[in-house]
Amino acid sequence: MGTIHSNKGINKTELKKLSAKTHFTEAQIKKWYKGFIKDCPSGLLNRSTFLSMYTQFFPDGKARLFYEHLFRTFDQDASGSIDFNEFLTAISITQSGSPEEKLELAFQLYDIDRNGTIEEYEMTQIIKVSYTLIPFELRWFIEISIKLS
Repeated sequence: MGTIHSNKGINKTELKKLSAKTHFTEAQIKKWYKGFIKDCPSGLLNRSTFLSMYTQFFPDGKARLFYEHLFRTFDQDASGSIDFNEFLTAISITQSGSPEEKLELAFQLYDIDRNGTIEEYEMTQIIKVSYTLIPFELRWFIEISIKLS
């Protein structure tokens, strides 16, 4: 997708495109861009950096598989890295997207092989990795509730 950037910041053309495509103002996009370039000077967020950023929330490693799927979802062009355009688009949808945009992003998360359909194995895999994010006490309660019903 390739956001064109320089030491001065994001270029005007890309800024206007992102403003039209996302739910952010040009000023907000500039702030996001500044932070993105600070963390990713090459303009690309690679898998290992993405995982290290997100696994801070779950340092025991339980969330790693979930964040692998999240990385794949954000990496829209399957290039192996997330550029600023992909990053900001995903953030925009998760923060301020319409129900339809959020549903489409969720669909992409579940559609592991990107064939446009969600197979049973894909659904099962995402549910399993999502389940690891739930605190143990709550998992226990859910399991007991399921057994009782």
